[in-house]
Amino acid sequence: MTMTSIDNTAAHGPQASATEQTGILQKMLTMMLEDNRRREKQQRRDTWFKRIAIGLLVAASLAGYYTFFRTLVSSGGGGATDGPTLAVIQVRGAIMPDSKLTSGGRVSAAIMAAAKDENVKKIVLYIESPGGAPVEAERIAQTVNFAREKHNKPIVAVIGNLGASAGYMVALSADEIVSGQYSLVGSIGAVIQSWQLDGLLARLDVKAKSYTSGELKALLNPFEPGTEKGAKKAQDLVNTLGAQFADLVAERRAGKLTQDISTYTSGEVWNGAQALKLGLVDANGTLESVAAATPELEMVNFGPFENKGLIAPLLGAVQDGVSRGVQALAEPTAISVR
Repeated sequence: MTMTSIDNTAAHGPQASATEQTGILQKMLTMMLEDNRRREKQQRRDTWFKRIAIGLLVAASLAGYYTFFRTLVSSGGGGATDGPTLAVIQVRGAIMPDSKLTSGGRVSAAIMAAAKDENVKKIVLYIESPGGAPVEAERIAQTVNFAREKHNKPIVAVIGNLGASAGYMVALSADEIVSGQYSLVGSIGAVIQSWQLDGLLARLDVKAKSYTSGELKALLNPFEPGTEKGAKKAQDLVNTLGAQFADLVAERRAGKLTQDISTYTSGEVWNGAQALKLGLVDANGTLESVAAATPELEMVNFGPFENKGLIAPLLGAVQDGVSRGVQALAEPTAISVR
């Protein structure tokens, strides 16, 4: 190496080193600025995402509240109607005074809610019942008669799998009775049942004694031997109730029965096809076929609905709304962040 080259290197070396450092600093500054811009952009995206997510959750919760209060307004047994409606009243299970859904009071309230609704053009009693207390069936029948006369609503009874005893008694109150071909219909009559446990008590050397103001006051006491007079009284009661039921069948199905009334009071049940031939029903069909006959009417369930109080359905509605909001957030097309 010559002296000249050494002198040039010595002269330009520090200057070149300073230039490189300046370039590196500029690159670092540029990278920091770009990183800062990316962070700010990401923060803006996160903020908008959170706003959209909260908005969706609020909207879904409001939808849940709306559903809850819409149901609450009609909790007396009515469904929400927005136009011409076919109201379906459920008569499911044993018709008993302590039933949560099928007592005379609960079913009657649902019937009246449908009858008073101006949108309801037709009422269907959907019966799925083995029977029950005749007085509860009588209460329902009287409400049906009142709804027909006061509000002029046609009422059809549709028997599902089973419409027997007091269940069929309710069906008799309708303008028309429809059953499936395989439905079980009938069991027209009355029954009184009682346990007889005095023999078991005697084996245990235990005796029961009742002191009554009348000899029939302890009628059907299962812990004491029955008497001939008590048995006769019980049978007379059953015969009277059975005869009343038979008279009701003859009255409501007048001109439609194909056999002598004694044919129907044996207590037996018939399938829907046989019931049609016997005149116990007017047609074979289902709830769906009845609804299809009036396609202009929207089918709405009027209950009765089980009363679970306010808190349970409210929490359920909110939970459902939040769940739908979360599900919406999980959908790829629900939110677009760019």
